[in-house]
Amino acid sequence: MITRDQEPSRPLIASMSDLGASGGYYIAMPAHAIVAQRGTLTGSIGVFAGKIALGGTLEKLGVTTETIASGENAGLDSPFAPFSSGQRARLQDYMQGFYDNFVEKAAESRNMSPEQVDAVARGRVWTGQQAREHGLIDALGGLATAIDLAKERAGIDPEDDVELVVYPPRRSLYEILSQPFGAGLPESWSLLAGRTEQRAMAALTAPARLFRRGEPLALMPFAFTR
Repeated sequence: MITRDQEPSRPLIASMSDLGASGGYYIAMPAHAIVAQRGTLTGSIGVFAGKIALGGTLEKLGVTTETIASGENAGLDSPFAPFSSGQRARLQDYMQGFYDNFVEKAAESRNMSPEQVDAVARGRVWTGQQAREHGLIDALGGLATAIDLAKERAGIDPEDDVELVVYPPRRSLYEILSQPFGAGLPESWSLLAGRTEQRAMAALTAPARLFRRGEPLALMPFAFTR
């Protein structure tokens, strides 16, 4: 983790647009300075986890399943049964550890104590203006502000032009046609299904892809995936 009191040889400035919360804020924390718009949804320092339990639905459809497992928590992320009380407690401990680590890293990044960060964390979402008041960001503005700040910290004359390199690189026409919805669907499905079917399948499988391993996720609870 880079702390803000270090003198960087290459300054790293994070610019957050409309959303910089939870996992987005986690990614921005190593920056030497964080810039956000006044209305940027910022913070949401927290974690949640869960799974989609399909057992009841399968029973209604007349589908039966049988699970063979060894160990009390072997079926923790099984979609065929809800969490037991022991599994729920185990997952809660895991999430608490994830949250504590998130808070500690944020405190280190922002030169704050864990208690100060926890007071504005716990999943709370702030505007960019509020986040600045709470010490979660350094400046208000957009990408241009972040670039000006990077030039200042790098000792570059404000009037000098700089080259902006955008990642990921622009996709070729072939990549756009062969992977119109990213790499989330099997290639065979992309070849056999039409555009409408691909959109429907991507929407239906998004939750399952999110929770497929059962680990805690640093995401905002109402975030849509696409």
